[in-house]
Amino acid sequence: MDSSDSLKIDENLARFLAAYDQGLEGGDTDALTVNVPFQPANSSSVTTERPVTPMRPDAPNEGSLGELLPDPGYRGGRSSFTPPPSLAGNPHRIGRFELRRQLGKGGCGIVFLAYDPKLRREIALKIPRPEMLLNLDAKRRLKLEALAASEFDHPNLVPVYEWGEIGPLCFIATAFCPGLTLAEWIDRQAFPVPLRQAARLVATVADAVQHAHDRGVLHRDLKPNNVILQEVKVEENDEAPAGGVQMRGEYFIPRVVDFGLAKLAERGGPSETATRQILGTPKYMAPEQAQARREDIGPPADVYALGVVLYELVAGRAPYDGASDVEVLRQSVEGKAAPPRHFRPDLPRDLEAICLKAMARTTTERYRTAIDFADDLRRFLDGRPTIARPLAWSGRAIRWLRRNDQIVAIAVLAVIALFVTLLGTWNSWQNRNLRSTHNKELNDVLSSQAERNRFDQQREYARHVRDAFYAWRGGSTGVATDSLDSARRAANALVEPNDFPLDYLSRLVKAERLHIECPAGAVTALAVAPDGTRLATGHADGTLTVWDRATGNQLGTLKAHAGAVTHVAFGLDGAVIVTVGRFDDSSSNLTTWSVTRAGIVAPESGGRRIAIADATCCAVSPDGKTVFVGDAGGSVVKVQLANPQVRLAASSTIGGAIVAVSVTPDGAKVLVADSSGITCRRTADLKHEALPTPVLRADVTAVAANTSGAPVIGTEGGAVFVSGTAPSGAGSRRISWVAVSGANIAANGKPGRVRIGDADLATGDTGAVLAGAFSPDGKTFFTGSEDGIVRSWDVGRDLSERAAWAEGRVVSITVSSAGSEFVVATDRAVHRHGTGPRVKIAGTVRVIQVLSTGATRAVAFEGKSVVVSDFAGSASREQFRVAVPGRRAPTAVALTPDGTRLAVGDDSGHITVWSIADRAVIETIDTGSRYAVRELIISDDGRLVATRTPVGVCVWALGTPGQFTTIYADDRAVFQFLPGGDRVVTAGRDGGLIVWSVSGREEMRLLGHVGRVTGLGVSPDGRTLVSGYATGEVAFWDLKTGQDLFAFRRHSTPVTTIEFSADGKFMITGGDGQIAVWDARE
Repeated sequence: MDSSDSLKIDENLARFLAAYDQGLEGGDTDALTVNVPFQPANSSSVTTERPVTPMRPDAPNEGSLGELLPDPGYRGGRSSFTPPPSLAGNPHRIGRFELRRQLGKGGCGIVFLAYDPKLRREIALKIPRPEMLLNLDAKRRLKLEALAASEFDHPNLVPVYEWGEIGPLCFIATAFCPGLTLAEWIDRQAFPVPLRQAARLVATVADAVQHAHDRGVLHRDLKPNNVILQEVKVEENDEAPAGGVQMRGEYFIPRVVDFGLAKLAERGGPSETATRQILGTPKYMAPEQAQARREDIGPPADVYALGVVLYELVAGRAPYDGASDVEVLRQSVEGKAAPPRHFRPDLPRDLEAICLKAMARTTTERYRTAIDFADDLRRFLDGRPTIARPLAWSGRAIRWLRRNDQIVAIAVLAVIALFVTLLGTWNSWQNRNLRSTHNKELNDVLSSQAERNRFDQQREYARHVRDAFYAWRGGSTGVATDSLDSARRAANALVEPNDFPLDYLSRLVKAERLHIECPAGAVTALAVAPDGTRLATGHADGTLTVWDRATGNQLGTLKAHAGAVTHVAFGLDGAVIVTVGRFDDSSSNLTTWSVTRAGIVAPESGGRRIAIADATCCAVSPDGKTVFVGDAGGSVVKVQLANPQVRLAASSTIGGAIVAVSVTPDGAKVLVADSSGITCRRTADLKHEALPTPVLRADVTAVAANTSGAPVIGTEGGAVFVSGTAPSGAGSRRISWVAVSGANIAANGKPGRVRIGDADLATGDTGAVLAGAFSPDGKTFFTGSEDGIVRSWDVGRDLSERAAWAEGRVVSITVSSAGSEFVVATDRAVHRHGTGPRVKIAGTVRVIQVLSTGATRAVAFEGKSVVVSDFAGSASREQFRVAVPGRRAPTAVALTPDGTRLAVGDDSGHITVWSIADRAVIETIDTGSRYAVRELIISDDGRLVATRTPVGVCVWALGTPGQFTTIYADDRAVFQFLPGGDRVVTAGRDGGLIVWSVSGREEMRLLGHVGRVTGLGVSPDGRTLVSGYATGEVAFWDLKTGQDLFAFRRHSTPVTTIEFSADGKFMITGGDGQIAVWDARE
C-alpha cells in the first residue's frame, strides 16, 4: 500500500465518522448502514463499498463524533459524502484535540501531532487504522497499549497522558517526542556506527524495556522504527541528561514507543494470541513469537529483538533477510544467522558474543532478562569479562576453587542434581552464583584496597618520623618540626595515638639546642666569652672563628696559625682572644687578637700584641687580665694582657716541657704539669708551693682546678681524677681536655662521647670530641668535635635524659606502672632510682618486677635454691623459696609481668613453671637437650615459655603435651614474646630481626642495622620494637611496616636489657655498667 492508498483510507475514515455522527444527532434510527468506499488490496482505486453498522443510539458514548469534523447542520445522504467546510478551512479535531499533521502509522494505528488546548501543549495522538476501526480486537489492543504504558516512569519510555473513547473511536494521547526514529538515523549514516556508541544505545534501550518488564508488560514489537531519538542540547561542561546517549557527537534520548502489541503478562484476561496469530515485525521476531508459541513468549522475546537491533547497528544489516516475510520467519526459526564479524571484522569478540547470545534460538540460551543484557553490554564497555564470553573454564575454575574449596564440592553436587531434574533451575542458580561471586570479588578487592591504603599510610607515618630524626640530627630543627607535624597528621588519619618514637623525638626537637656546622672543619679548641654571648673556636687548619651563641651565626673569622689551634681563651672581659697554635710541625706559638662586641676579629695592634714562641699551653686568670703561658722549655710566663711588657717567668727545675696550665677559680694559684711527671702549684707571682697530695705521674695530659683549687688530672690512659682520690675511667681514650664548673667535671671520652661526672653523654658525633667548655653560669656545656660541629647541652636536663649513667652489671630492669620510678638489679643488689636505697641481696639476682601494689619482686639464686622476695623501701620479705626438682642447679629464670608465675631453667635442660601464690609446680618441660638452659622467656599471660636450644628457639604451651613449635635461630640469638603472646621476635649475630608467629611462620624480616643484637624490648601497645646492640646503639622499629625509624648510641657498652613503663611513654635501657633513661612524656 503506497502513500496515496493510505490517504484515501484516511479520507474514508473521515467520511465514515462524519456520516455516522450526523445520523446519530438526527435521531435517524433507520440509518442502519453507511456506505463507505473501500479499496481492495489489488485495486488502484476505491471501487467497492462495504456496509458498516453504527453503534446503537442508546449505547454509552464518551464524546460527540461531531467534534471530529465540526458541522452540526450537515445532513448528507447515505450513499455519498461531501466534506463539510470545516475540512477545508478549520482544523480537524478528535475530542478536544486539534490535529496538526500525521506523524506516522503502523500496522495497527495512525499517529497524529495534535494540540491540547486545555493543557496548552502538543501531544502525539494515536487512533486505530480505518480498516480496523470496528474490529473489537484492535480496539482492545489500543486500550491494552494505554494500560501497559500508563504505569511507566522512565526517561526512555514515552509517558501516556490520556486514553479515551468517542463513540466507536478510541485514542491514546502521549507525550510528543520530536526526532528521527532509529531506523531513519541508521539510514542517514555514511559510515558504520561506532561500536561503543551502539552498545551504549542498546543498553539504554534495554534498561527501558526492563522497566516495562518489571511492570508485567512485554513489548513484542521492538525494532528501530519503534525507537525515537529525541535530540537534546548539552553544553560543554553540563552533564548528560538522564537516559541520554551520545551518538556521532550529538546527544539523544532514545524513547521506546508503540506498545500496540504489548502483552500484560501477569494480569490474565483474553489474549490476542489466543488464535495463535503471528503479530509483530518478521525481521525482529523471536523464534517462539514467529511460531506463535504463546506459552513460551516472555521477556526473552524482547531480548531477542534488542539483540537484532544491536546486530543491525554493528553489522549494518539485519541478521535475516528474504524475498518474503515467510522466508524471513523461516530463517528466524532455524536461527542460523551469520556472525556479525563476517560483515564487520573489527567487531570485538565480546560484543559479538553478547549479540549472538541475545539472539539465541532458545530462550534458555538467551539473557534471562533485559537488564542482564544491559549489564553485559556495560561489562563490555567497562573492559570487564562478560557473561556471554567469560574467562576460559580452566582459569575461572582455578580462581574460584582457590577461594571456595568447600563450596565447590557442594556446588558440584547441587549442579548435577539440578541439571538432572531441571535445566532451567540450574541456569537460574548459575546466574545467581555468578552475581554472588562478582559481589564477593568486589568486596575482596575493596577490603584489600583498604588494607593497602592503611599500610601505605603507616609507611608514610614511619617515613615522616625517620625524616624528622635525620633533620634533627643534622641541626635542621624547622624541617624536623614539619616532618613531625606530617607524622601526627598521618597518625590522626589512622585514628591511632602517638607512639613512643614520635613523642620522644618531639621532646628532643622542642629542646633548644645550638648546632653549628663549622666551614673550617674539625674544632680543636673552644672558649666561651665571660658574658656568655659569644663562642670562639679554633680549628685544625689554623682558623679562629667567633660565633653568636644565641643564633649560631658566624660573627668573624681569620687565619690565626699555620697549623691546628690547640688553645683558645677570652681575656679583658671578652675584648681579647688568646690562641696557641702550631707554627710548624715541631713548634707552636701564642698570639693575641682583638675582638669587638660584634665579633669582628683582628690582630692586636701596637704594643698590646703578644707573641710568644714555643708556647705549648695557656690559661687566662678568672678576672681576664692575666695570661699564664707554658712553653716547650719548661718555663711558665705570666703576661699582663693590657700591658704585655709586664712579664714574669719561672722555670722548671727539671726542664721538661709544660703540658698543661690552669688557674684556680679565685685566681690566687696556678697549676702546672710538665712532661717529666710533676704537677705542681704556684702562686700568682709564680712561686712554687707543695701540693697537699703530690701528683707524680708522667702520663698527665690535662689539668684543671676545681672549686677548692685542687688539681683535676686527665691522663694518657683515659683516667680523670681529683688529686688525692682514686683514678676512674682508666682504659678509655686519651684525655685531651678537662673542664670544671662547680661540682661538674667534664672530659672527652670515646669517639662521639663526653664524660660529665658519672654520666656518659653521646653527642651524636662520629669523630672524637676535641674541645669542651662550660658557660659562665655552668648551666650549659659546649662541645666541639672532629666532625666540625659545635653543640650545646643543657647540663641539668640532658644528663638525665640523654646520657648513660654508670651502674654495676645490670641483669634486670623494671619500671613502675606510673613510669616515674624504675628499679635496677645488678648481680648483687637492687636499686630503686630516685626514692629508694641500694639493697644488698644474698645470692645472685636474676630478675625483678614492680607489682601492682608498688612493691618490687626479685628472684635470686642461692646455690641450688630459687628465692622470691618482695622489697618495699629497704625492707625485704621472702615470699617463696624452692629447690629445683631433682636437686638440679638453676641457670635461667623468667617472671610474668604480674609476678604470679615463675619459670626456671636448670643445668639438665629442664624447665619448671611454678605458681607463686599456690607454691605449686604447674608443669615441668623436658627441652630434649642435655645442655643447660641459658636463656628463658615467658609470655605475659604465662601460657607460653621459650628457650634457645641447639636446633633453634623452641616454644612450649603449658598444658599441651609435646613441643609447640621450633623457630630457627643461631646460637647467639636473643628472643622476646610480643604483647599478646602470639608472636616472637628473634635477632641473631648478623643484626637481622625476624618476627614469627608462635606456630613458626615467618611474618616479617627487619633489616637496616649491622651488628650483633644483644637485647630486645617491645612497647606495651606492640607498635614499637627496640633492639640493643653490642656497640651500645639502640634502634627503634615500626612493627606495623617493618621500617627502621631511628637509632641512638647512648651506651658505650652492649645493651642487654630494655624495659617500658605500662603506659609506653618511659623506657630504660641497661647493659654492662650503664643505664639510660628515655622519657617521652610531656
